[in-house]
Amino acid sequence: MIEEERYFNELQKVIKDTNSAGGIDERWNEVLERLDQLSAEYAKELQAETGIRYEKDKELYAIWQFPPYRLLAMNLILSRWIGWQSVPENLHLVSEWRRIETAYDKGRNSYMEYAKDQNA
Repeated sequence: MIEEERYFNELQKVIKDTNSAGGIDERWNEVLERLDQLSAEYAKELQAETGIRYEKDKELYAIWQFPPYRLLAMNLILSRWIGWQSVPENLHLVSEWRRIETAYDKGRNSYMEYAKDQNA
């Protein structure tokens, strides 16, 4: 099982170093760079846990090398961080998990419709 708290803590370290979650403009590149590094590490753990590989042109690759898995890892890390911040910052008023789930479902459903149309 992936230790999400470790990733949350690592992200929290770099964001806290900016003095507040609301004022990271001056060091935004550092935050993004650290998030990128953490997403690669997280995706490697996802691969170890699930055994999944990314297939492209009949070759199998590590999933941390491909955007969908890296973005998924970033989303999971950020979702935990946003969940932590949502109560004291009143973010829960706009960033509740249902919005994330709804956006995901819309993307999945759109693809299913697209795939159905392609096969029709």
